[in-house]
Amino acid sequence: MTNSNPSTLAPKFTTEPLTEQCQTVCARGEHALVGVSPGNSYFSEERLTELLGWAASQFRHVDVMIPDSAQLHTWLALGYAPGRARRKAYGEASRIYNRVTRAWQAVGAPEDVVFGLHRLSEIEVRPAYRSLLRRTEDALDADAETRESYHRVVRQVLRNHLNGADPTEAQTAEAARYLIAETPFLIDTPQVMEVAASTAIYQHRVEFIDRIYAEQTPLRRQEQQAFVVVRPVS
Repeated sequence: MTNSNPSTLAPKFTTEPLTEQCQTVCARGEHALVGVSPGNSYFSEERLTELLGWAASQFRHVDVMIPDSAQLHTWLALGYAPGRARRKAYGEASRIYNRVTRAWQAVGAPEDVVFGLHRLSEIEVRPAYRSLLRRTEDALDADAETRESYHRVVRQVLRNHLNGADPTEAQTAEAARYLIAETPFLIDTPQVMEVAASTAIYQHRVEFIDRIYAEQTPLRRQEQQAFVVVRPVS
C-alpha cells in the first residue's frame, strides 16, 4: 500500500525485517505499531513527522504507543520515590504525546489512513495484554538466559544514568519491567490491538528482541506479528 501524498514520501528510510516472515507481513501494509520512548532525543518532532509520514505511505493503519507506565520502572530503579517517579514518567509521556500529535497533523496523511495514539497505561487493562504479560513474566521466570538478555539491555541504560557505575541486581530487575511491559507488542500485537497482522517499528536492533524472533526463548510470536528496524537514510 502506497499513498500519493508527496509530503509523506520523504525522507527515505531503510527497512530491516528480522525474518522473512517479518518481510512478508510488513509488505502487506496492514498495520504498523510505532513505539516511541519518552526522554529519547531521537524522537524529535521533525523525526517523528518524517517517520509517521513514511509509515502513512506504507501502512493502512498506524498506531503509536507511548510506554508511560513502563517508564515508571526506570525511575524507580534509579531511586526516585514512587510519587516523584510517577510524576516524572507522566510528564515525559505527556510531552511526547503532544509532540506526536503535532507531528501527525504535519504529515497531512490521506483520510483513509487510520491513526491511533495510545498510552500504555490505557492499553494494559485489556485482557489480551494482561494474558500476554503473564506469559512474558512466566518465560523470564523459567529461563535464566532469556531473563539475562533483558537485564543486559537495561544495565547499559542504567549505567548511562549512573555515570558508568554498575546497577545492583534489584535496580536491574526493576528496570527490566519496562521491557517486560513492552513485550506483548513484540509477540502478539494483533491480539492486543485487534488487527489481522501487525509490524512493530523501531529504530535499532535490540538483543532480547533478536532472540525472540530467532526462537531462542520460550516466548513465541504470533505468525502475523512482524518486527522491522526502520532507519532514516543518512
